Amino acid sequence: MQVRKMTAVLVGAGNRGCVYSDYSLCAPDELSIVAVVEPNELRRNEAGERYSIPENMRFETLDEFLASKIDCDFVINATMDEWHYETAKKIMEAKYDMLLEKPIVNNEKELLDLQRTAKENGVKVNVCHVLRYTPFYKTLKTILDSGDIGTIMTMEMNEHVGIAHFIDSFVRGKWNSVARCGSGFLLQKSCHDMDLICWLNNATKPIRVTSLGSRSQFIKANAPQGATKYCYDCPHNQTCLYSAQKIHVDVDSMPFQTWAHMNKPLDSITREEKLEDLKTSPYGLCAYDSGGDINDRQIVSVEFENGSACTFTMVGGACKAGRAIHIVGTKGEIEGNIEHSKFTVRRFDRSGDKFDFDEEEIDVSKSIHESTNYGGHGGGDYAIMYELVRYLQGDNSSISITKLDDSINSHLVVYAAEKSIQERKTIDL
Repeated sequence: MQVRKMTAVLVGAGNRGCVYSDYSLCAPDELSIVAVVEPNELRRNEAGERYSIPENMRFETLDEFLASKIDCDFVINATMDEWHYETAKKIMEAKYDMLLEKPIVNNEKELLDLQRTAKENGVKVNVCHVLRYTPFYKTLKTILDSGDIGTIMTMEMNEHVGIAHFIDSFVRGKWNSVARCGSGFLLQKSCHDMDLICWLNNATKPIRVTSLGSRSQFIKANAPQGATKYCYDCPHNQTCLYSAQKIHVDVDSMPFQTWAHMNKPLDSITREEKLEDLKTSPYGLCAYDSGGDINDRQIVSVEFENGSACTFTMVGGACKAGRAIHIVGTKGEIEGNIEHSKFTVRRFDRSGDKFDFDEEEIDVSKSIHESTNYGGHGGGDYAIMYELVRYLQGDNSSISITKLDDSINSHLVVYAAEKSIQERKTIDL
């Protein structure tokens, strides 16, 4: 189709908001960021310069932007989790189409209210479940929909979160507690995986959920003898696997997150300043005594209306990060790992004297648009924007588009999983 250039407003100029907005730099003929809303002056002006936004189009608050009645094709809502409900509702009531960062909200009442608000105002809302758009899962979904391996019987998925990422975000970082960020690990991080379970198996719907999980590694009882509150003066600092100096300074695993509170351009912060900051910053706390309560392991089992069963296992702090999947159907199976950009399809073969299976390896690596200058997620960060620009212009051909209605079930599964852990029972949806 012929694609016209679209305009968008960025609300929340953090890392994820800028990843989506960077599509305007990658495909300037298709998208332009015409305004930014960001309460932090440094990030607001950095985004303004990055996307060539005039001074008068850089807003401190959402209300200022809405009062300006700027004409644009859609709004990118990349605010923090706990602000999604209020900001999304206002944006929809102002009749703007919206790309909304996941998760939508952390409770069923607000979720269903946003669904109603979208319908009442006739706006399109798409959720940033970027893994749907990756060549890996998109190709896998196409095979499932073709009936090539029959009807899904079971699906096994896992996400192993690497040590540095888990420590930076969920042990010391701003997502380390439900009270602090408004959602648990399963909703904040692994709602991608819950979305995949429901989307890949959307010929049916989830009806029952059971979950087990806890925070059992990163607790004070596991701290080595003599450990101090902060790593910098701890006798185990040079040997501890979770040393703040090692992860946040030597490796500097996620600088855009670790040093954001210093309110300085990242490339201007010296090593000395970082080491000094870790003496008082939450990122310098002992990983075993950081005040968090997010689960560091969890298993979710989902039963579907047609009898299919899916399981998901999350591990926080694994040596090797990655997502794996194994789907068994009535005519064959699919098994793969997104980090390898390939999966294997097995089909039953009873031709002639055979009663065996054939294997086909499918490599999607050449279909991935990914670079250090543009997001990641196996190509999903680029692909979601590529497909969104076309969807908002009337192209409904994508099997990946995550409309708000399509994301309801996966969120309900997450809420049920958390309730299952708390109440120690199976939850009916």
